[in-house]
Amino acid sequence: MKMDVVTLLWLYILSLVRWLLREAPGLVLDLLKGLPGWLWDFVWFNFKPLLQIIVMPGLAFILLFAMIAVWFERKFLARAMLRIGPFYCGKRSGWLQVIADFLKLFFKEFVIPEDAERMLFLASPILLPTIPALAITLIPFDRNWVLFDAGGLSLPVFLVIAGLAPIIPIFAGWAANNKYTIIGSFRTAYLYISGEIPLVVCAAASALLAGSLDLVDIVEAQRPLWFAVPQIVGFLVFFVGLILEAERTPFDVPTAETELVMGWRTEFSGILFGFTMMAEYVSFLGWTLLFITLYLGGYMGPSLFGVPLYDHVLWMLLKLTVIVVVIVLIRTVYPRLRLDQTLRLGWNYLMPLALLNLFITIALKLWGLMP
Repeated sequence: MKMDVVTLLWLYILSLVRWLLREAPGLVLDLLKGLPGWLWDFVWFNFKPLLQIIVMPGLAFILLFAMIAVWFERKFLARAMLRIGPFYCGKRSGWLQVIADFLKLFFKEFVIPEDAERMLFLASPILLPTIPALAITLIPFDRNWVLFDAGGLSLPVFLVIAGLAPIIPIFAGWAANNKYTIIGSFRTAYLYISGEIPLVVCAAASALLAGSLDLVDIVEAQRPLWFAVPQIVGFLVFFVGLILEAERTPFDVPTAETELVMGWRTEFSGILFGFTMMAEYVSFLGWTLLFITLYLGGYMGPSLFGVPLYDHVLWMLLKLTVIVVVIVLIRTVYPRLRLDQTLRLGWNYLMPLALLNLFITIALKLWGLMP
């Protein structure tokens, strides 16, 4: 009888949740439609920034992306290796495995090495995802949906904030006072410098082509033609560079599990290790969104028979999904490069090609081939 009561209670709760999911959006919209115009303007003006911070492109969006990206990457790699992947939590799909892993890390003890710089050791994992998350607030998800207005300088501000990210792993590796973490942190510095300078040059070329340093203006300048077409060289250089900046395979030499245990992350455990892993996906998200903004029209949809489709944030998410799938596929196919090979790629190939792209852009502007 007790089991029957519990079962009935659970069925009641599930039916209530199902009803709320089905009916709540319509009820909320009906309620909002009934508000007077002045009250609606007051609510929207005062709560829109809070909605952006919490939902889009704020905390909820970043966390949801990290969870979905981790789950998808595990399942995709498993399929490529003829495995099932996570399946214990969430049945065969394993969609609850990410939440289970987070809870495991959250309740796990984290150990601070005896000779570590305590404050810097504790602060570094928290700062790691925070810095790229701040950069994401500058990305326009719609012409009127930008969390932080940088006064027409959103592109250089993004690059400055993103440029702070390489400093934190160096401090984290040094603070841990471990040979593996120090070697991994130096590798991170080499990697970021060799990849970030070509990215900045490519971004400068896009700003020159648009005639503005504001990301919204750069997106709007792509209405006739996405910049990926006239700047195909910069498009390819930036794509390779964002993989390098996000420490994704084949450029994950700072981690290199077979050589350095976990690189600069070696001494971090528990929730601190969780923050360091989350930072990788937040940085990946930030650079990918900038890539979409500079070369793929941002929030703009493609033209259908010469008629441009309606601008919407869903176009941004669709482009993000495609790029994530491609980058995960690259991880499936390619092995890790050595450090010297990665640096040679950055300085001997990416940098000259980025400068070539800049010169091509200048020529297009001088000859009047681009508005």
